[in-house]
Amino acid sequence: MALKSILISAILISIPLSTYASDADDFEKIRTEQIKKYGGTDIPKPQEVTKKAEVFLAKPISEQSIKELKAIAENSNKAANYIGFIFDEYATYYRDNYKYDFVQEKIAPFHDKFLLLSNKLKSQRNQAYLNLGKKIAASGNNIEAFFYFKDAFRLASFTDDSGDHKGIRYQAEQEMKKLMGLESIESFVYWQ
Repeated sequence: MALKSILISAILISIPLSTYASDADDFEKIRTEQIKKYGGTDIPKPQEVTKKAEVFLAKPISEQSIKELKAIAENSNKAANYIGFIFDEYATYYRDNYKYDFVQEKIAPFHDKFLLLSNKLKSQRNQAYLNLGKKIAASGNNIEAFFYFKDAFRLASFTDDSGDHKGIRYQAEQEMKKLMGLESIESFVYWQ
């Protein structure tokens, strides 16, 4: 009977250890994949990236080079992804505890700052894609232009709450329709 108890105890102790080893291997694999995906040795500085993008995108499109637009899109996207690594944890905790006002009040300021900065970077990425599409379409490469417009369209917010509600998504849709000769088909603008 004592031997049976020892064996059961040993099995129960070893199960969590084997699970931990498996989890540790999974973490190592995920970390290795992320390092490979994000490459380099430096992490983007989101505040610097957004300031640079803001200045660059304020120029007339004729003064924006394709190379610089691609760099703005890539850097803005990368910076937004890095912010997302932090923001996702806040968002999960915020969502999991939505019933508790005191948690919401304490978490919201941090959650919201990461969200606003991430959204700004994503908007700059989308504007860069839209501008790339326009410049490439002007050069006559309608297929490549279409897919930049498609990226701006699919990545932008479905509705735009400001102004005439015709933000990046709407503008990208108009450019795609123009390339296909579908201007006569109406587009969604805003929830009314």
